[in-house]
Amino acid sequence: MDKSTRFPTSLSGYEIEGLIGIDASRLVPLYQGCSDYVVLERGEPPNAATAKEEFESFPPNRTEADKFIFGVKAIDGEFVGLLACDRNYPRVECWWIALFMIDKALRGRGLGRTLCDDFFRWLKSQNVKWVELGVITENEQALRIWQRQGFKLVRTAGPVSIGAKRDMVQVLGRPL
Repeated sequence: MDKSTRFPTSLSGYEIEGLIGIDASRLVPLYQGCSDYVVLERGEPPNAATAKEEFESFPPNRTEADKFIFGVKAIDGEFVGLLACDRNYPRVECWWIALFMIDKALRGRGLGRTLCDDFFRWLKSQNVKWVELGVITENEQALRIWQRQGFKLVRTAGPVSIGAKRDMVQVLGRPL
């Protein structure tokens, strides 16, 4: 993880901040503002350990140096979104989006779409060719959102254990 890594955003009134493990406690209010998603994914409400876990979990053969966590910060300093990703996973020139959250109060306003467009533009400038992510099969709304972003089904995985739940996951991907 590298706190200095950021990507430019066209979102007026927001900025991207690179985050590291020591920042986990600052994200607890965001996790609470996204508790609907956390409960769907994990089967339990968020707590301080939930935010910390994102900084400590890595895909196979990946390390802290491969993980990037970007906070979307409003002008008042509060985090309203989070984008966690792993570079060169599951292969070189592919980035994996491990978590993408927008505070429930701000959803449906185009914030997520713009953030994704900005992120994908930056990835392309870094010579990334492909992006993948996993969506819990029962999260039909997220499946529709990512499909509108041009993602297609790559495979189905699981069941995987996340928190207190075991979920089937749709792995989606798209070229940049």
